Amino acid sequence: MPKPSLIPEQSILESQIIDTMIAGLHNWRSDLSYPQSHSDMQACVRGVMSMFEIKRRLLPSKLLSPCHYCEGTGYFIQDSSHRKTCTECGGTGKVEINP
Repeated sequence: MPKPSLIPEQSILESQIIDTMIAGLHNWRSDLSYPQSHSDMQACVRGVMSMFEIKRRLLPSKLLSPCHYCEGTGYFIQDSSHRKTCTECGGTGKVEINP
């Protein structure tokens, strides 16, 4: 099932983590493209642990997606000289999503 897109900063981090997980898997099993077992997943996680500084949060933080009402700008453009703050995102251009 497709996931909503993330804001650019989180999207870049997501891609870096996936790439690092796959690299960790290839260090363990170079014949696999994706993990197939618990030990394969351990290799993926160990790859991430070796390349990223990880700190567990007490509570999960929300992921952010560009607001689809204002297309991530934070404003509704009414015409060339008038802008109105987006009511959906409060002008941030970002909305919280569930992971």
